[in-house]
Amino acid sequence: MHNVSAMEEKGLRLPSFNKIPGAVAIDLDGTLLNRQTQLSKRNLAAIEACVARGIPVVIATSRPARTTRRALGYSLADKCSLVIMNGALALGVPPLSGVFREPLPPDVARGTINLLMDLEPEVRLTIELDGWEFGRNWHSSPEELWQYNAATPDMVMTLEEALERNPAKIAASRMGKDVSDLADAVLQRFGGTASVLSANDMTFLNIVSARTSKSEALRILLQSCDILLEDVLAFGDDVPDLDLLEACGIPVAMANCVPEVRAVTSYTTASNDEDGVAIVLEKMLATGW
Repeated sequence: MHNVSAMEEKGLRLPSFNKIPGAVAIDLDGTLLNRQTQLSKRNLAAIEACVARGIPVVIATSRPARTTRRALGYSLADKCSLVIMNGALALGVPPLSGVFREPLPPDVARGTINLLMDLEPEVRLTIELDGWEFGRNWHSSPEELWQYNAATPDMVMTLEEALERNPAKIAASRMGKDVSDLADAVLQRFGGTASVLSANDMTFLNIVSARTSKSEALRILLQSCDILLEDVLAFGDDVPDLDLLEACGIPVAMANCVPEVRAVTSYTTASNDEDGVAIVLEKMLATGW
């Protein structure tokens, strides 16, 4: 038996439950996964216990479907609904249902790529289509590009090919260097039609349509079971989680979160290396029906 009261004595603010929430929404990196990007046995058991109780579990992440499912393990991934690529795509799994996709406007996608490459010729770009297929400029030739994903070469393509297929998300990085100037440039040019979300201490950009967000994609999925966002328990740690945490009724920050997340959350749990998600879920499940 894990000692929840001992965790509370460490200064954490765990939520109290007088009923089971309608759904649980969980960010992946920095939240459910530890620093080695692994899913702990305790977190896995807690999520499986929620699924067994019929509680919808939604993984809400910046990742695409292919890496989200790999990180969760395919057995668990088949039991969780997904809000991926910062809400550009959502996939419902029973008891939820439905599919949602919001692509970038074509002129915005192409203009953003051109702008980023003009400002930083060495920028690393990934253009996501549907969570499975993607384009990248990380390689100097088509042969190298396909070798990158040799097991499933039909999933990867050039940037130009990806742009022709209405991409849902653009990701950009500078090999770990600050990208705040690139974020400012994209916002100045396309701020009305594109949403620019920074992550990993401003070393990574996620660019999606301004019409979508994690919270909006989640809201659409929850409609299939008449669940309101105010009845959702949500976990997050970084800037891309802000809209989700602000929209949900029971927002929980990880102890390792950025200050912006702590400012909008009512509760705090242990870090992603200390099974912070499981600590809250175990307390919730102990509430009973």
